[in-house]
Amino acid sequence: MKTIWAALLLTAWAAVPSLAGAASGSSSAKWRPALPGYRYRFPHDHGAHAAFRTEWWYFSGNLTSNSGDRYAFMLAFFRSGLRPPSARRRPRKSRWALENLYFAHLAVLDVKRGRHRYFERMSRGALEEAGAWRGRLDVWLRNWRAGEEIKGGVRAMNLSAEAKGVKLSLRLVPRKPPAVHGRGGVSQKADGAGRASHYYSFTRLTARGELRLDGRRLLVSGIAWMDHEFGSNQLAEDQIGWDWLGLQLSDGRELMLYLMRKKGGGYDRNSSGTLVEADGSMRYLPLRAYRFEPAGRWRSPRSGARYPMGWRVSVPGEGIDIRVRALAKDQELVTEGSTRVTYWEGAVQAEGHSKGKPVSGVGFVEMTGYAEGARPRF
Repeated sequence: MKTIWAALLLTAWAAVPSLAGAASGSSSAKWRPALPGYRYRFPHDHGAHAAFRTEWWYFSGNLTSNSGDRYAFMLAFFRSGLRPPSARRRPRKSRWALENLYFAHLAVLDVKRGRHRYFERMSRGALEEAGAWRGRLDVWLRNWRAGEEIKGGVRAMNLSAEAKGVKLSLRLVPRKPPAVHGRGGVSQKADGAGRASHYYSFTRLTARGELRLDGRRLLVSGIAWMDHEFGSNQLAEDQIGWDWLGLQLSDGRELMLYLMRKKGGGYDRNSSGTLVEADGSMRYLPLRAYRFEPAGRWRSPRSGARYPMGWRVSVPGEGIDIRVRALAKDQELVTEGSTRVTYWEGAVQAEGHSKGKPVSGVGFVEMTGYAEGARPRF
């Protein structure tokens, strides 16, 4: 669900105060809601969807260098719409036109050294400093970019990002078709029409490329995950945040689960998941079909938030019972310079049983709403 997460873009109006008054006369209903019946068109839907208020493209993966050392990465781009297309009186052709805000987060984990570093960016998109094309995957913020190419009949995604002491360059090749989450083309997050998103993932991508850390050039390979989600109004007032898991198992299956946490405790009944089989077929998992139980805690020295550091994950009807643990405790991002949200986004590994046989896995967990004042919302 990741996932949704750019529900975190509540900084849009704060960043451009003059637009708040201009937009107040435009009902939020002019943003297109995520409703059942949406028909996906790939690869067209990899591009931007300007009719929806919020959208994000998320990539994460677990990598191994030629020397056997382990690394992990996360690169995410967010678009927050400022004016719905229906509220624009005439097309804006100026390179200074301001219709969206763009944000991006980059994180890299050196597992052996236990070092996690992250970077953030924000742009108003003027002069094409940031943007996202319609109809194809091509989103960028300055020299951070995610795009696609077709070479030798193979469609691949290319990621590139450079920051202080870090340079990432990866080619991702899907091993399965996109997995559409939810039912009826929507991933419901709360009761009520439109409290949902359109959400799909590439749950297993082969990753190859180069990682540079403090001048060290590392040739890396591994497995990656891609999420793309767009909508206009997801979370309810009684929801405080979510826990999300994207896991790639050694038996060829992938598991996506999320729990929408409520302020008074417990989980929203709209929480759900998806099991992707080795052949790419999918099964929707309602909340009653799985358990995602936290174990152990770590307190952040920066935010004071207490995050779970281990989980027992079970899907009884599918024979899955696994233990998940973080590869490093401190994988928290405090994004005061962009989305102003504090969250934990980290690499994990898993061991357990699937259909009675031993299984292992790698993936990522995302946790929002644990730090005071960090409640994500659209």
